Amino acid sequence: AEQLREEGIDAEVINLRSLRPLDRNALASSVRKTNRMVVVEEGWPQCGVGAEISAVVNEDAFDYLDAPVERITGVDVPMPYAENLEKMALPTVEDIVRVAKRVCYR
Repeated sequence: AEQLREEGIDAEVINLRSLRPLDRNALASSVRKTNRMVVVEEGWPQCGVGAEISAVVNEDAFDYLDAPVERITGVDVPMPYAENLEKMALPTVEDIVRVAKRVCYR
């Protein structure tokens, strides 16, 4: 969020305390306020919590979205043990900034 602020993008960060029950109201409230959603998770792209959050946002706040929901996930490979390879498999700050700028059409 700090790097995005430097680029003139005011990002709201939601750190969900639990996934069950999922705080659907917090997600919808954020979309109503920002009109966008970028979901970041370390898991694989399919069958993950990011996919569920995207579905919930589309169900509960679709009319407020000015851009498609974007997901940033880990790479679709088995998680490597080596630290240098693990860093390549997980989302980075640069990934988040790039996708957030794309969602804001910048």
